[in-house]
Amino acid sequence: MLELQENITKIQSSTAAVRRNLIKEATREYFDALDPIGSPAPGDFEAAGDRAYAILRHRLLTPSAVALMNGGTELDDDAMALLTLSFDTIARPLRIPAPLLRAETRSVGLGLSAAVGAVVGMLVLAPAMRLAFEMRDLGLVLGGPLGALLFVLLMHQLARLRFLTRLLPWLFVRPKALRGAARNDHEKAVGTVISQWVDGAVPILAVLCFHRSGPPEAKTDKDKALRRLGKLIYTLQQAPPESLPVVAHELIQEAKNSGFEGLEGLPAFLEARHESDETLVWKEELRTRYESFGHIAEGDQVTVERPPVVFGGKIVQRGLVRRIRDRA
Repeated sequence: MLELQENITKIQSSTAAVRRNLIKEATREYFDALDPIGSPAPGDFEAAGDRAYAILRHRLLTPSAVALMNGGTELDDDAMALLTLSFDTIARPLRIPAPLLRAETRSVGLGLSAAVGAVVGMLVLAPAMRLAFEMRDLGLVLGGPLGALLFVLLMHQLARLRFLTRLLPWLFVRPKALRGAARNDHEKAVGTVISQWVDGAVPILAVLCFHRSGPPEAKTDKDKALRRLGKLIYTLQQAPPESLPVVAHELIQEAKNSGFEGLEGLPAFLEARHESDETLVWKEELRTRYESFGHIAEGDQVTVERPPVVFGGKIVQRGLVRRIRDRA
């Protein structure tokens, strides 16, 4: 565990510059997708986020980038495919929150609402003040500002209603694009989210590279045995007739040393007299080692026509047995 933590710390330090460039590139890709759009909708922000995620994933899962997290060693195609599948399963998707884009009132609409509010305020407050306090002039003075204030506030509240912005587009308008303070705030939010995602993705890749091979597998000498046996087979093919027994014996001995079982004793062609064929009493558990020629029942006497091929304790090819028929 301590070794893994040290490895992650080392990788984070060595990839600091790469991560900074990657964050800048993904942020630029995000806004390159939004800038040509006059009035971005929520779906446009999601599409821009998908483009930024595609850039991040593509750059992080290149062989050169993975090699930085794998001690400078590049992975082969199969290992890269497995690493990519594991990363896609574990890593969380990139989720960039869209900015809050509310409808705003046009300047002409605000002016009209203030004018109408002033007129309405004077028309309402002047008679009310005259009836209540016999002070009509005070109603005219206070009615204009109060009416304008109330109508402007009302207009701002109405701008929050989507059906009114669609019904009265000449009065309400959404921002044409991300500009000014809204753009700066959203850039900071996008940079923060992408930076957090990259900072979380790099340790995931480091752990996957560290454990990519899993527990060490028991390795066999099949490849070495094949090379040694192949060399002797070519020698056997080129040997003169008088040397065939010697070369064949060497081939058998090499096969025995490589892990093939059942090759004890001298081969038949080197013995002065041939021994009789090997016989067995048939048992059902022998089916894992031998194939049967015809029907054989439990307890039958069988002769071994072909011994099984056993390498490293595993049966590579089953042998062949034949039932010994009783002679009348």
